[in-house]
Amino acid sequence: MSNPQAQLQVLQEQLIKARDEFQKQEKEIQKIQQARATLLTQQNENEMVKKEFDLLEKDANIFKLIGPVLFKQSKEEAETTINARLDLISKNLKQVESNYKDVEKKALDQRTKIFETQGKMRSIMQPQQPQQPQQQ
Repeated sequence: MSNPQAQLQVLQEQLIKARDEFQKQEKEIQKIQQARATLLTQQNENEMVKKEFDLLEKDANIFKLIGPVLFKQSKEEAETTINARLDLISKNLKQVESNYKDVEKKALDQRTKIFETQGKMRSIMQPQQPQQPQQQ
């Protein structure tokens, strides 16, 4: 393909595709960051509840709200529930972190692709610009 206009057209299309993919990755990163923030909030809340349970006596009354009704629950049962929640949240956080790294790598690859395509476009366009006669 020796026609510079045709080369520029192809590169422009590649640039648009790479830009669209990059924007898609950026939106995905935002979603993942939001999910991570939610999980961290849940983790902090559950850790606070666990600390409160540690302060309670063994025979303390603990109630669990299910819908509009409070149900009595043993301390051991409540602690088991909180520990299970914390385990689940931890696993979810690890998955979110892994997804974040994958999407971030894809976004960086797309950014590199954009810069490379822009560089190719500049190199094609520069020979086309008329040379200014040098004044002495």
